[in-house]
Amino acid sequence: MKLADFRLPAEWEAQDALIMAWPTAGSDWHSVLDRIQHEYLTILDIARAHQPVILLVDESGDSAERLLGRRDGLETVRLRYNDTWCRDYGPLVMCRDGRRLALDFQFNGWGGKFEARLDNRVNTKLAALPRFTEFEFRQSLFELEGGAIESDGEGTLLINRHCFRTRHSYLDDAEIDEELKSWFNLTHLIEIDMPPMPGDDTDGHIDTLVRFAAPGRLVFQEQRDPGATQALLGQLEALRDAEGRPFDLVSMPVPEEIDASLPASYVNYILINGGVVLPQFGSRSDQRAAGIAAELFEDREIHGVDAVVMAGQGGGPHCASMHIPAALR
Repeated sequence: MKLADFRLPAEWEAQDALIMAWPTAGSDWHSVLDRIQHEYLTILDIARAHQPVILLVDESGDSAERLLGRRDGLETVRLRYNDTWCRDYGPLVMCRDGRRLALDFQFNGWGGKFEARLDNRVNTKLAALPRFTEFEFRQSLFELEGGAIESDGEGTLLINRHCFRTRHSYLDDAEIDEELKSWFNLTHLIEIDMPPMPGDDTDGHIDTLVRFAAPGRLVFQEQRDPGATQALLGQLEALRDAEGRPFDLVSMPVPEEIDASLPASYVNYILINGGVVLPQFGSRSDQRAAGIAAELFEDREIHGVDAVVMAGQGGGPHCASMHIPAALR
């Protein structure tokens, strides 16, 4: 099959597994290792109750395996990586008639901010695993992180233009759009243009700002600055779907009682089979956010997870995971 025959599924479609990468003492997590491992372990245990989890561990793997022990639904893979934010270097899997194409884009540590040479090799290592033998892998020199795109599964992709212009300063908008349209076989590309939240090293990944909750429905994170919220809302109100219709818009509250310099976002949730992993911050807004998620995903179980330590390093549960779609049409 040609690339143009495949489609990029939405995250709410059926999944085979969730990939995560275990935080180690040799990483940026060293000063908060116990706390971050607890956050990751909570997500891992929730996810594996719904679907298998593929956990990357460092090459020795001994400390992770001693702590984790034997857990049903958990497959550990020993390889080298720089960071645990595998949403941004893991494979982006497209589907067609039961076949799957794993796209391996260039990853350079969010524009060269951090060392990423090992992260950029992870997909090559994954391609050799028995789980991925039936996948076709294709590499691209285009710099793209999984957290920078949102798919509705029907040919529409949502991006933050600010992020792509920052990452690809040598390309104009039309050239960027052509890359996205050709790689993901798009029929419709929509955008916002917003600066990143405070503390966001990704230059404004869409998965901290706006997500698809269903075809035709967007959920967005309110900003601490009311002016920024109004700017974001105004841009979202101007968007139209592939049929020219406005989107149904739902907002998530600002997480209170957390450092305003951190990119704490309720829309950085993970969708898993039959469930939602929703970040929580010890805020009085947590319960309201969980109620909104329950209304958005009424057929799914809502799992609130502590994500304060993740936010301290500029990320959240979605950043810390990459889903692998099932063999879909």
